[in-house]
Amino acid sequence: MRALLVPSASTDLTSVERLMRQIGMVPTRVRDEEGAVAAFAHHPFPMVVMGMDDQGDRIVLVRALRASVRGSQTALVLVANPEQLELLPPLLDAGVDEFLSLPLDEPTTLHRLRLARRRASERPAPLPEDFELDGLCAVLLRESPLPTCITTREGNAFVEVNEAFTRLFGYSREEMLWRTPRDLNLWESPIEQERMAARMREQGIVRGAEARMRTKQGELRDVLVYVGIAEYAGTPHIVSLFPDVTERKQLQARLQLADRMASVGTLAAGVAHEINNPLAYVTANLGYVHAELTRQLDRGTTTLKPVCAALDEALQGADRVQHIVGDLKTFSRETQEKLQAVNVGKVLDSTLNLASAEIRHRARLVKAYGDNVPAVHGNHSRLGQVFLNLLVNAVQSLPSDGDAEQHEIRVTTRPHADGRVVVEISDTGAGIAPELMGRIFDPFFTTKAPGTGTGLGLSICHNLITAMGGELHVQSDLGRGTTFQVLLPASQLEFVPEQERAPLPDYEGGPRCRVLVIDDEPLLCSAVERILGPHHDVEFTTLAAEVLPRLEAGERFDLILCDLMMPRMNGMDFHAALHRLRPELTGRVIFLTGGAFTPQARSFLERIPNRRVEKPFNARALLEVTREVLASVG
Repeated sequence: MRALLVPSASTDLTSVERLMRQIGMVPTRVRDEEGAVAAFAHHPFPMVVMGMDDQGDRIVLVRALRASVRGSQTALVLVANPEQLELLPPLLDAGVDEFLSLPLDEPTTLHRLRLARRRASERPAPLPEDFELDGLCAVLLRESPLPTCITTREGNAFVEVNEAFTRLFGYSREEMLWRTPRDLNLWESPIEQERMAARMREQGIVRGAEARMRTKQGELRDVLVYVGIAEYAGTPHIVSLFPDVTERKQLQARLQLADRMASVGTLAAGVAHEINNPLAYVTANLGYVHAELTRQLDRGTTTLKPVCAALDEALQGADRVQHIVGDLKTFSRETQEKLQAVNVGKVLDSTLNLASAEIRHRARLVKAYGDNVPAVHGNHSRLGQVFLNLLVNAVQSLPSDGDAEQHEIRVTTRPHADGRVVVEISDTGAGIAPELMGRIFDPFFTTKAPGTGTGLGLSICHNLITAMGGELHVQSDLGRGTTFQVLLPASQLEFVPEQERAPLPDYEGGPRCRVLVIDDEPLLCSAVERILGPHHDVEFTTLAAEVLPRLEAGERFDLILCDLMMPRMNGMDFHAALHRLRPELTGRVIFLTGGAFTPQARSFLERIPNRRVEKPFNARALLEVTREVLASVG
């Protein structure tokens, strides 16, 4: 048997060479590692004997030989001095088969050389380069969608891999053949590989063990491992299958996220309902007082101007709270926002007013609104929410202590070639790393510090724009800035400008009527009574069940305003009882709702034709609805 000797300055291989010749081996010496690799590449040797180098390391040479053609069939023997023995474990892990300790004990050394020679002779020869599988084995390996590989029993080197296997790990077939999983660092950790090897030793087979493996790009993939022994090219080999379950785990994660989002939606809708109740009487009372003071001002009472101005600001604040509450409903998808023709320039202007304080300290603002930009088919408040979120993100990407003149936030609008409208918000900030671009619209994904971001903003923006028939895209250059592009369909509806808040006109609602208000919020009942009292006789109660005996006895009301969600008896139950007792009154019911956040409530409102007033409401809305219902029922 031919053998290759690789000496070093710290190990003398003369005695080893003599013993090798004694048992009929033919050694060939080289000067160094480079010479060894070159000689082995020219004509692989069945055995390589190498001396430990001066630094006590030969791991580079061992790996190079194992990765070479026929490297998995070669017996690698290491010769070390006694003080170097503690350095052997990583070399044994890298592929060394046997070691000899100087000075040599001749009988022991001869036994070990013979064992190494036999081990090399028993290893299966590599397949010829022109070898091709045929028959059932070839079809199963080639056509199987499961990543499959065949490795040697000794050394665990790849002798065949299918296309699914190369796709899973990102290597070409040529890059994998005759190399080992350890060479390619495929396992998440050496412990994983040892765990699988231990199961094979104990059971002779592995079925569906979960593991994590690493691709060429360094990405960890979750897999199930199936391992067995089968004959291949005439000798036993190890056949391994690795179903890729990363997508399944991602699907499970998305389903879990959907469950969490559903819980958040239910919670958000419930919170919105609880806020809307007190906000309803705050808004109603403010609106009532504001309207009354406005009338006094119109009659020449100038001393009340500051009070009226303060109330106007309070109403604006209540409106903002109402919009925030509306944002909570985004998660529950409780209602579909009305879509109409919207001027995006006006929405951007109002949004920029809100963000101006933040922007001017960090960047120059450039508005580049195009000419002849059509109105879009959307919702004013929802678009404002999207633009504000994108502007805040742009601001936060800029340094907080830099020179504002060195940075820019640019807001652009223009018609698109396909008739849609383009809105772009660009910044010169930090940009987004390429590996994160695919995740920025995922719910709960954020790169912000804990406590400064929930990871919901961009997800909500994407959902809102998609619901309006639009698209949201992003382009970013790390270190140079980011551009978010919103594409919206042009509206086919006539554009109707928003009206300014105006005082209530004198109410001309016909004769006084008898009105019953049912709501579990006493202050809301008082607010409704205050608004309707000048025009109708109003009674109120906080318990719907108290009214039923009176109605059953024949008491009549011209109009009933009833809260939808109440304890004990809610508006739905009241409506059902009223239908049984006094069906002629069911058409005279107006429902007050702070949010139908249960499936039962949503189904009820979709089914019945009764008018409803959304909380919070203003005096104008309440008076107009009551007038319309009274007129319709006669």
